[in-house]
Amino acid sequence: MKKLKTGILGLDSLLDGGFNEHSATILVGSAGTGKTTMALQFLRKGLETGSDAIYITLEESRAQIMEEAKSMGWEDIGTYVDKGSLVFLEAGGKDLADFIREELPQFVTEWEGSKARIVIDPLTPVIWAHENKYEQRSLISELFKQTKRVGTVFSTVEEHGTTGEMTGSETIIPMYLADTVVHLNVLGMGDLQRSIKITKSRQSWHSEGGHPYRFVLGLGFVVDTSAMDGKRPAKLDIKLKQKAFQEINSEHIKRIVNLLENADLGDMKPERIINMLIDDYKVPQ
Repeated sequence: MKKLKTGILGLDSLLDGGFNEHSATILVGSAGTGKTTMALQFLRKGLETGSDAIYITLEESRAQIMEEAKSMGWEDIGTYVDKGSLVFLEAGGKDLADFIREELPQFVTEWEGSKARIVIDPLTPVIWAHENKYEQRSLISELFKQTKRVGTVFSTVEEHGTTGEMTGSETIIPMYLADTVVHLNVLGMGDLQRSIKITKSRQSWHSEGGHPYRFVLGLGFVVDTSAMDGKRPAKLDIKLKQKAFQEINSEHIKRIVNLLENADLGDMKPERIINMLIDDYKVPQ
């Protein structure tokens, strides 16, 4: 699975290198936690490396988003718009069901396979467009399906309720449908304590702890990864592969072990996994 650098300093190390290409990520957080800033950083990283970027805004206007970028010190954002490498789709005030099922597919046909970075900010209006949970799921599923045909998707969801509370029921459907879920928490009133946590990442290892973050002018959203020092996923080496092949002469086992060689095993010891595999498949003498 190809990894894309997120452009958010510190986040890639929590995701084993970044977001999986052609995946959909949900960023959940209450107002003021930095969701739009992170979304802009994700797009900027792609633009800086020559990729196209698409910003689907369902509430704020293009002008408001441009102003937010400039307030973080990214005055050059307008040059990407002028060149056509950054495109805005403004869906605020539209019937979102019609937009997703009728307008969006036409846009996707033009951009399909471009490997662009896509931001959907915020996804919350799609959730509120229908009270029926089945219809909500259908719309969000179609939105992700269409946009992943173009490239890699990063969407935000507004979390409502007391700051620092666990995710509410309105975010369950998008979290279920997303490949990766990132949760932002802010605790306290005066000296705020901000933290970021990866709660889900399909087909990839991820950090399971919370990590502080802050905003830095010019850089944007920066994650403190000091808690990760010395903690990296264990990898399978060639000696363990050879041990498995010597103990079990099976094409099926060879295929499994070859997959394990590039797998992220977290805190699990590769030696233990290989020994369990041998115990499970080895024919008693």
